[in-house]
Amino acid sequence: MQIGSWDAIHVIQVGPEEEGAAHYCLNSTVMLSLTTDNKQSGTFNLSGSIRRQMSMTLAVADGHLVNMGKMIEEMEGKLRNSLDQVYFGKTREMVCTLRPPPEVLNMRLPDS
Repeated sequence: MQIGSWDAIHVIQVGPEEEGAAHYCLNSTVMLSLTTDNKQSGTFNLSGSIRRQMSMTLAVADGHLVNMGKMIEEMEGKLRNSLDQVYFGKTREMVCTLRPPPEVLNMRLPDS
């Protein structure tokens, strides 16, 4: 069994336009939940959240929605990478330390 969810909340504040550009401030929060249950590894639950902020001044020639969409896409990519490095990287490290993979357990040390 594998169950997971990725919920993201993005709040954008747009400042007044000056000379064809506007200031955008994006606050993003991602909530992650992952549960697995199998014979080999047992039950495992990982949940957490990460929050980041980004500010940019962009030309409004393409419109506010285009600018906001680009910022959200960039932010979600950064958050995904952070979650992969922080949550999954540390989790892999801990699981492999506490429950070494079978190939490690079956290895024999060379005779001295």
